[in-house]
Amino acid sequence: MRTRATLLLLAVTTPLACGDDRPAPLPLLDAGADVAVDAPAKDAGVDVPSVTDAPVSAGAARVVVEHYDYDLDVAARRGRARLRLRVTAAGDCVTLPFRPAAADDVTLDDAPARDVVVGGGRLVACDPTGQGYAVGSTVTLGTSSSLAGTATLRNTQVGFSSRTDSAGGTFTYLLSWVGQCDRFGACDNDPGVFATYHFNVTHTAQQRVFCPGTVTATATRTECDFRFAGGPTYSTFGVMIGQRWIDHSLGRAANVDLTLFDLVDTGITAALDAGRVQGMVAFMSERFGPYPYGNTLRFVVAPTTWAGFEHPGNIALAQTLARGNAEHTVFHEIAHQWAGDQTTLASVRDFVWKEAMAEYLSFVYESTRMGEARGIATARIWKDAARTLANHPVPRADVPINEFYGAAYGPGPMVLFRQLEVRYSRDAVMGALGDLLGRPRAISLDDVRRALEARTSANLAAYFNGWLVGDGAPTWPTARVVRNTEADGAVTVTVNPNGTGRGMMFVVRVEGAAGERLDVPVDLGIDGAGTSTVTARPGFVVTRVTVDPDAQALVYEASGAEGAFASQGPAVQPWLAP
Repeated sequence: MRTRATLLLLAVTTPLACGDDRPAPLPLLDAGADVAVDAPAKDAGVDVPSVTDAPVSAGAARVVVEHYDYDLDVAARRGRARLRLRVTAAGDCVTLPFRPAAADDVTLDDAPARDVVVGGGRLVACDPTGQGYAVGSTVTLGTSSSLAGTATLRNTQVGFSSRTDSAGGTFTYLLSWVGQCDRFGACDNDPGVFATYHFNVTHTAQQRVFCPGTVTATATRTECDFRFAGGPTYSTFGVMIGQRWIDHSLGRAANVDLTLFDLVDTGITAALDAGRVQGMVAFMSERFGPYPYGNTLRFVVAPTTWAGFEHPGNIALAQTLARGNAEHTVFHEIAHQWAGDQTTLASVRDFVWKEAMAEYLSFVYESTRMGEARGIATARIWKDAARTLANHPVPRADVPINEFYGAAYGPGPMVLFRQLEVRYSRDAVMGALGDLLGRPRAISLDDVRRALEARTSANLAAYFNGWLVGDGAPTWPTARVVRNTEADGAVTVTVNPNGTGRGMMFVVRVEGAAGERLDVPVDLGIDGAGTSTVTARPGFVVTRVTVDPDAQALVYEASGAEGAFASQGPAVQPWLAP
């Protein structure tokens, strides 16, 4: 996903909400505690007793959702879900997250369930036979619910919604997100869990449907069968229905057919270079293995809140994207097919690595295939976006994701990857990403740290904690630059990291009226212990100072300092302006 605010070069002010939109906790649900770094599924590697050996008992069963069958009637705005559950702890009642107001026709193995309870963000249903479910057995839970009037996550389209698109058609969106798939039915909303899916969408003959998986369509019914390894609920529950798309082939790369489904007069078709889009798919495939979702990747333009969203095999793009950096957003969402979808989040609080990784991989592609200047322009955008944030990328307090997710896009790629490549090398950072990506599994921020430590031989625990974790708004490091008035006088740079563990290295560029230039290196070490002062004698009268001209660190020039110059950083790139 890429936020529109990042796209438009604002200090990340994505739509955030006040208050807490989360359901009550679900102590009865097997919520992913046993996700392993190398596990292709939630409980891989766990020895499960045979059904005949396992006792059957009354009470709460623990279950894993292995498969979703989801029927969506667009006109009736109703959804019917059938979930195949595998029992990991015996009992006669199952509990799953569920946020619709009511559940109809609740069944277990096609028989009406008993003692059904809906409330507090969950659904409880009990075995009608009274026998209960043994460990290792499977049971099918069925529910039906109305989507009419269903609330979406505040200021977003997360849930079920309809909007008018720029071509005058109606765009209907069934959209999940991290911890949000239960908005339209029973669903394990743990982001670290994989499943398989079958979507069956009933619609009018004028409508087209895009959903993840292998597509089979008739005039009024579209089926999508998703059997790929690596389909998290946060992104695989993504169904897009519209009427007025125009197909544009973007060619083929790494055995994948690329197609843009644009709306008339958005300018997005003209804004995308097909060769560069192909190049990004090839870049990812060469480094992290084959494209994970068959041989088709679709880019679907629509009136979306976010600039882009990475549904497996179907990337949603905002219809206003041509006003900003459409190309970079496409690169970002392509990267997410590997970094976010195939390899997913272990928990909500790991969100920062997903967005940081998609940004950094786009940056590396731009730097290596389109020129270093293009890559540096992207890094400057991250730094500009990080200036003013309401939260740290990893809040210490229990903050809802819709309040802190915007803090991932600027500081995330700067801290996790850009600052480390400056110190240790791009090869080291890319090597760590190669160790993390390329197979279906859920990884945590700690897994990212360990992979980077293995490639850099550094201890990054204090660094990760110092830069990423905290309460409220972060206060970033500042650099105060003062010069002596003598012609060859000293230039003194004093850096206040405004925290512990904030290691970094960067340069301060000083220039003279006759074109003289000197880069003054500043290095706080990897642990960033305390204030640091560096003095240099450039040998010329300094008329211009730029702190960190190539966006190598999250450091900003201190304001209001006697003798300090206002930083003369590069202007905002016009192709990224609102």
